[in-house]
Order: sequence, then structure tokens, then C-alpha cells
Amino acid sequence: MAGSGGAWKVAFADFMTAMMAFFLCMWLMNQKPDLLEGVAKYFREPPKIKMPWNTGVLKDQAKEATVRDINSKSRKEDASKAAAAEQKNLNAIAMGFYGMINVKSDDPNRPVDVVVSSDGVLITLYDRPRKPLFRGEASAELSQWGDFVFQNLAWLVDRHAFRVSIEGHSRGGLKMLSPAYSAWELSGDRANTVRRLMADVAVAGEQFDRVASFGDTRPAKAEKNDPENDHRVEIKLSVAGRKIADPVPKNSLERVVP
Repeated sequence: MAGSGGAWKVAFADFMTAMMAFFLCMWLMNQKPDLLEGVAKYFREPPKIKMPWNTGVLKDQAKEATVRDINSKSRKEDASKAAAAEQKNLNAIAMGFYGMINVKSDDPNRPVDVVVSSDGVLITLYDRPRKPLFRGEASAELSQWGDFVFQNLAWLVDRHAFRVSIEGHSRGGLKMLSPAYSAWELSGDRANTVRRLMADVAVAGEQFDRVASFGDTRPAKAEKNDPENDHRVEIKLSVAGRKIADPVPKNSLERVVP
């Protein structure tokens, strides 16, 4: 018996099962006819029992997993809708700024470029002889046009609670008033002049993230490959930590007429 392994256990289990079935049949044969009919009907037409949703641990886990999936999908859809609404508002703000400074967005010679991204708006303002932002090519004093543009930009920042980064850029080959005053100092002074004006008009000090000077080290992009375009101020308006208000109206109040 010991050398035959576990086969005897299987045989014994089969024997016990057969004996139980035999005794069950004998018991049923001695029951009343109505009981026998009920048992026969049960096996012919088994009852259909609808299990409640929360019956059993696995059912609960399945329900929780389904709820999590639904919530996750809902959050993704909400985030997608919010991002689309954000992009729509930023585009409206960009077009509104063109209207505020009386510049046509489709003018190929416009003195301002506004580019909308997922995290904010990049505004590039060019200092050109025919539309100068400053009183001279080596000056950090704002012109009437420059004062008008940056005042309107300050009101835009204040209305929509943007965070602001300002970069000053210069072109090479400028004739400076002093050998000690280079493109680095000029671009830095211009960026700080813009910051001071915006702060005086409407922008709180804590809204400025940085003010940077790049001198003539970063020429304009290839599609704007013109020395005039190297002389510019770039302002990044960031949407981090702020809510967008309604789009800026095209006709807003202005303090200075260019």
C-alpha cells in the first residue's frame, strides 16, 4: 500500500462518493410522491437567481474598479475640456492685444508678433526705425509708441493676472555713446525700463518672474532674418497659478495715442 503512492486515496474517494450517491438514492425512493415530484422539477427547471451587485468580495472589487475607471475617464475629459477652453481664451487674448494697439494680425510688416502656446503667450515687440519702441537705436528711453504699447500690455497683464518674464535683445554693430556701454547694458536697461513702466501702470512686483539681458547673442529666428528684428523685447506671459478672465475687448481705453 505504501509503495503505490496516492492512487489508493483517489480510489477510496471514488468509493465513498458512490456509496453516498447510493444511500441518497435509497433515501429518495422512500420519500412521499409529492417530495419526489418537487425534486424532479428542481432538476428539470432550475430556478434563476439574480445575484445582487454587492454580493461577494470579487463583485465589490469589480464595482470599485469600474467606479475608478469612470472617475479617471471623467477627470481626463474635464482636463481636456479645460485645456481647450484655456487655449481658446489665450487665442482671444492674443487677438485682443493686436486690437488694443491698433495692429493688424495679418500684416506681414507688423511690429509685434504674438504666439500662443499651451502655457501662455509670447509677445515679441520689434524696435524698428519706422516704428521705434525707444527714442534711439542705442537708447533705453521709450518712444511715444513704446510707451503706448507697454501701458496697454500692463493693463492686459493686470486684467488676466499673468506672470511676466522680460528679455531684452540687441542687434550687433550698434554705435554706442560710450565704449563701456555695450549691447549687454543696452538690452538690460531696455528690459528694466519696460518692467518699471509696467509696474508703475498696473503690474504687481510679485508678478515678475525675471528680467534678462541677452545683448546681441540671440539673433531673431530664421524666418525673421533681418538685423532690424534682432533689436527687440520679448515678453512671456505665463498662465501658471492664475485664472483667465473674459477675452480682452478690441476697443479698450488708452492713455497714450501713438
